[in-house]
Amino acid sequence: MKNIINSAYYSKEIKKKSGHHHDCHQLILVVSGSMKIDVGGKACVVNEGELVIVSRYESHSVTVLSDVYERYVVRINPYFESDNMAYSLFINRPVGFSNVINVRDRFEEIASIFSSIVREKASGEAMSEDMNQLLLNQLLINLYRISPDSFANLGEERFDVVYCIQRLFENDCKQQYSLSSLAKKYHISSSTLSHQFKKITGVSVFEYLVSCRLALAKAQLAKTKMRINEIVEECGFCDNSNFSRTFKKSVGMTPSQFRRAYQREGL
Repeated sequence: MKNIINSAYYSKEIKKKSGHHHDCHQLILVVSGSMKIDVGGKACVVNEGELVIVSRYESHSVTVLSDVYERYVVRINPYFESDNMAYSLFINRPVGFSNVINVRDRFEEIASIFSSIVREKASGEAMSEDMNQLLLNQLLINLYRISPDSFANLGEERFDVVYCIQRLFENDCKQQYSLSSLAKKYHISSSTLSHQFKKITGVSVFEYLVSCRLALAKAQLAKTKMRINEIVEECGFCDNSNFSRTFKKSVGMTPSQFRRAYQREGL
């Protein structure tokens, strides 16, 4: 079983963090104070009793707005295996989606689950990963009950097919896929797949695949010494120029500039 929780902690640290990226999904529960967060180019103020969802595909920056700022942060491994489609909360951004959920009416219960995840992650006890998967499932169920609109796409036609393709891309983005081969594999027409995928996720099939490739490339640039051409091959891009052009358009800097920035700032 892959670790479902990369890290989990409670913090009172007050520090501005410029735009950065983690190769994981994140849940941030603001316990006290407030912050301004920019997620994927959308800025909003998050106050005490609100929860923020950040996917591995979304760069984000944080500015603390209060003298006191306490929060729980849980970082979730994007490669874990689960058939629970509620995890689509981390990866789907349909029209109208908000990265912020107000949980004040059930704050004590939500905060208790975060606390248990932090404690379990630090414990090192037997079957701690199984326990944290149960806790994360419990958290997602509570979030669904609080804000079903954040999960509205769960009821969409062909949601299961779209979710399977997302998981396929996330675990193997190196392969070259075609719309027709995917449609044939999942017994659906190409036009229906294309329409439903964008309706559910907010992006096209191949925009999502490119997002997976870029997320993997960012992680390798930040954490490894792999050469650019090796990263290009590992992530499934056509060639170096295609990779550099796509990367700069998405991130705002070249792959080499990105690597230097992460090495300099120790992100």
